[in-house]
Amino acid sequence: MKDKKVLVIGAGREGSKRIENLSKQGCQIIVLSEAVNVLLYELEDVGRHPIVIIRRRIKDIDFLDKFNDIFLILAATNDQSLNMTIVKEAKKRNILSYSIDDPSSADLFFTSTINFDDVIHISVSTLGKSPLMSKIIRYKIENNIKNIIGQNDIDNIIIQEFAREQVKKYIKNQQERRKFLYGLLHDSEIQELISKKNIDKVKERIIRTLDKWEGNKIG
Repeated sequence: MKDKKVLVIGAGREGSKRIENLSKQGCQIIVLSEAVNVLLYELEDVGRHPIVIIRRRIKDIDFLDKFNDIFLILAATNDQSLNMTIVKEAKKRNILSYSIDDPSSADLFFTSTINFDDVIHISVSTLGKSPLMSKIIRYKIENNIKNIIGQNDIDNIIIQEFAREQVKKYIKNQQERRKFLYGLLHDSEIQELISKKNIDKVKERIIRTLDKWEGNKIG
């Protein structure tokens, strides 16, 4: 969804909940609605792109001709018939669609997500059959998962992301890159630095090590 253009029709309670979820995916969100839920104004500057709100009443699908490069249309009005019409037109135009009235027939599903510092996302889905049960099941497993995945895991992901970008600059061979990344997980000194939150020192050590790399080095 990153940088994709999403058109949301309707911004009541249900529409705003979907917009909140989408705002975390880095997409460009355009909202068409006569009335707007207060929650939406709190989300305007949360995501990668500002949410564009166009206040207007929607009676038919003529508005679609005014927008280009739409990746997803989300029908969230309080008119079930209009939502169905919007979805049908979206499918004719080969645009992904979602209706709050019939999520089971949508082209995508909204999941109930457990979020670890915006680094790890674990999602629970009933494939649109019951969003309520997705949420209930998420609550049941959330505490147990958080006892398994700790801050050390999150910090290691941050280090691995940094290291992956660096090895691409230094090491040609894919197997040697993988060997280097695995080595970081088993390096007791690096793991000790991570446990002490010395992330900058870990990054410095990675660069120094790569500078001295004797394997299949780039350049």
